[in-house]
Amino acid sequence: MGAQISKTFNKQVTHVVFSNGHLSTWKKAKKSDVKLVSVLWVVRCYDDGVRAEEELYPALNDESNPVLKNKKVSTHRCMQPKDSPERTPENDKRMRKKLNKMMKDLPLKQHISTDVSPIIIDEENGIVYSPALKRSDYMAQRLKDMKEKRENISPTGMCISSPVIIVCLMFQVMRTLVMTSMPTEQQNTVVQVVKALGGFSIVDRVCENTTHVVSGGHRRTLNILFGIARGCWILSFEWILWCLEQRQWIPEEPYELSDRFPAAQICRLQRHLSAGEHQQDLFQDQPAIFVSQHSQPPSQSLVELIQLCGGRVCRTVRQAGICVGRYRGRRPEGTRILSEQWVLDSITHLKQLSYDDYDLE
Repeated sequence: MGAQISKTFNKQVTHVVFSNGHLSTWKKAKKSDVKLVSVLWVVRCYDDGVRAEEELYPALNDESNPVLKNKKVSTHRCMQPKDSPERTPENDKRMRKKLNKMMKDLPLKQHISTDVSPIIIDEENGIVYSPALKRSDYMAQRLKDMKEKRENISPTGMCISSPVIIVCLMFQVMRTLVMTSMPTEQQNTVVQVVKALGGFSIVDRVCENTTHVVSGGHRRTLNILFGIARGCWILSFEWILWCLEQRQWIPEEPYELSDRFPAAQICRLQRHLSAGEHQQDLFQDQPAIFVSQHSQPPSQSLVELIQLCGGRVCRTVRQAGICVGRYRGRRPEGTRILSEQWVLDSITHLKQLSYDDYDLE
């Protein structure tokens, strides 16, 4: 972007990009009246193509950060793993006592409002779920209510400010994070932050243990769609940068890509509220679906997406009511041939979209 980089502090320096650096560099910059900015300032300048206001992206050091004020200064501390043993309920009596108290209080806090609950109670047949559309509306309303009350449903957010930290420690080995639409430099940053802060393992593909999908852009990738279908957090790379800046996991909600992927919040809330294994039912009422071997994305990925959303997939077109992707062979009368985009767009918006806009005939 036209700037000159200096490895040492000298009179020609006008800006210092400070992220967990030496205290002496901080003091020199303050004494020389040089602008101290965080790495987010560089990112914003690159994204906007113009010089951003430095005051909006101030740098932090250990003295100004209350979280680290009483901690010993260490060179590149945020990139070093902790040497102290991890506290768990098994080796810490205080944590075990808190966990037991939480387990006793847990049934008292589980409550669902009866006037908008998506569950219909049938005395003869037991508990029956209401139609998918009603549940989707309920989840949207529940999400709105939680925002108004500022309920924190973020697993990393709970680790920061809530006594539920014990639960986080118990399950953190199970959580995985996936990167998508991300250049190598950003991937390296994510790897370093995860290694320093812990709590996640990084995998290439969204699986049942994945809770976070971090995107370097706004492209709709397969990992994004799998993340939506499985109820994961869909986050921008800026979340990682702020975690690096604060040297701790911060709440995800401000960095969620909900404008680009509107179904992400609702699916995430459904997973959060589900008692057992999370299962979407977007395609549950659709006829049997056959996926063409020539489809793009690959048929195996489309089949998995459809099944994750409650759809029935058949192996031959003779059994299908819907064929996804181009198919030149014979098919039963009445079978609709739809573009692959019908599946992808339906998942993105969590709606059963009209066939007419995706008909390939």
